[in-house]
Amino acid sequence: MKNKFYWIGIILFMGTSCSSLKNIKVSQIEAMWFEYSPNQNLNNGSKFEGELLLQTYDGRQHEMSKNSNFSFSSTDIRRSGNSKTYTLIKKSNSFDDDKCYVTLKYTHRDETYEQKDSVIMNFRGPLKILYNGANGINGSHQRNRGTPLLLRDGKDGEHGPNGTDGESSKNYTAHMWKQEDMIFVYSRENNSNAAPFHYKMKDGNSIYFDLSGGNGGNGGNGGDGGDGKNGDIKNNKMRRVGDAGNGGNGGNGGNGGNGGNLSLYIHENCVEIESVLTTKTKGGRYGSRGMGGKRGTPGTPLAGQQAGRQGFPGTNGVEGFKGMDGSVQKYVQSFDYSVYIE
Repeated sequence: MKNKFYWIGIILFMGTSCSSLKNIKVSQIEAMWFEYSPNQNLNNGSKFEGELLLQTYDGRQHEMSKNSNFSFSSTDIRRSGNSKTYTLIKKSNSFDDDKCYVTLKYTHRDETYEQKDSVIMNFRGPLKILYNGANGINGSHQRNRGTPLLLRDGKDGEHGPNGTDGESSKNYTAHMWKQEDMIFVYSRENNSNAAPFHYKMKDGNSIYFDLSGGNGGNGGNGGDGGDGKNGDIKNNKMRRVGDAGNGGNGGNGGNGGNGGNLSLYIHENCVEIESVLTTKTKGGRYGSRGMGGKRGTPGTPLAGQQAGRQGFPGTNGVEGFKGMDGSVQKYVQSFDYSVYIE
């Protein structure tokens, strides 16, 4: 981690001092790091800007966000595609656990350079506690089929894959209280031996719990069937009319995941937090059905030839089911929060 942004962050983000060389050899690499400004809101659920930088021994820095040889992985930070936008998704194991770890890797041919780095949370800005289920995967749309060069009949369209189900959220119990200028949240999954999660934020910000179910993936469209070849004569031999290919069936949509249930205990010393607290426990949206492919067209017969067979259109898939909504139960009471401080 390099917090150069204290004085040169604007220069780096404008890209005036960085390049993105495509084929850097591993032997040329001096260092790699994740560059970000510590002046952004850096708390659970925060979206922030960062850059993936590589420095070669000639002193040049290369911005690597869109370099296909460079990879970014982390269980604490989620990247938005190949952009420079990231989201903190860390589930801290203690209230002092403020480091979000990343692994940077550059591969060229058979050689790899790997570097560990981290982002330090400052607990500023809104706190978003993200327990939502992952969305299902969409089935890929199938390509339309043609007619093989040496054959007469159009090929059948491929069937569209089914969309996968969205992931369900789980059920949690959370305790929230205030100490000095900080709001603390201690949360754990019900009926689980998993370690509890710890969150905190500067007082005066909002809190959001997301226990929504993931959306079901859409079914893929079936491919169109290929056209049959026309009847013709080659080498004094009449060749038959080609049959039309059938359209592929559309894939089924995946089911939405269920929303989770939250039991939230708010200490009397921070009852005002209710006015800036929001929750989402909706079940995930169902996946849309894939559409069946169109049938091909049979070839045109010569005089006296038998007509080619018509193809069949593919059938449409079936839509998935919406996930069930979860619920939130809130309790305002006094409790001994010292038992949750490790």
